Amino acid sequence: MKLAKITGAIAAAGVAMTILTAPAMAAPGENVIPAAAELGIQGEGVLPHQFQVQKTGYWCSAAAARIALTARGKYVEQSTLASYMHVTTDGLPNIKNLENALDHYTGSTYYQVKQWSTDAQLLTKLKADVVYNADRGHAVVINVIRLNGRNYSGGHYATIVGYRAGGNEFAVSDPAYSGGGLAWLSASNVSSGIKLRRYVA
Repeated sequence: MKLAKITGAIAAAGVAMTILTAPAMAAPGENVIPAAAELGIQGEGVLPHQFQVQKTGYWCSAAAARIALTARGKYVEQSTLASYMHVTTDGLPNIKNLENALDHYTGSTYYQVKQWSTDAQLLTKLKADVVYNADRGHAVVINVIRLNGRNYSGGHYATIVGYRAGGNEFAVSDPAYSGGGLAWLSASNVSSGIKLRRYVA
C-alpha cells in the first residue's frame, strides 16, 4: 500500500486522518501518528510518526532519533536517548552513537552511518536511501549545517520521514521547532546542507 493513500488507510482503521492533529492524550509539543510498523503502510508519502520538539538546546540528536524510532512503533524518552548516546552540552560526540541507539531500541542491526565522497554522490545515495528506508517503514536521520533556510553552524539533527515525486522531495521533521509541522523540501536542498556528507539510514 502506498503512503500517498495514507489518509484513506488510516480512516479505514478508525484513526485520526490529519497527521498534524494531536490526540487528547498527547503531551505538550507532540503530534501523534500511528507507526508505520503497526499500519503496514509503505511507499510515497509521510511515514506515521510522533513529533516532539527537542527538550534542550543540545538534544537535537536525541529528539531526531526519537522521531525516527516512533516510525517503528518505539517510544523512548529524549533523556534516555541523550544518556545512551552520551550527549553533553556540546551535543552528540559521535554520529555512530546515534546509529547504535537506533539499533539498540529497535532490537536490530539495521541502521548505518552513511558517508559519501562528493556532493553528487551524496545526493544520489541519499535519495536512494530515503526511498529504500521509507518503503520499509524507516526514517532517516540527517546531520546538517543548513536546513529549510536556517543555518546551524555547530551542526543539527533532523529526521526525514517520507518522500514524494519519486524521491526528489523529502518530508523533513525538525525537532528545533515547536510547531511540529513537516516541511517538504527538495532532495537537493536537503543534501546541500548535510554536514560532512553523512547521515544515518
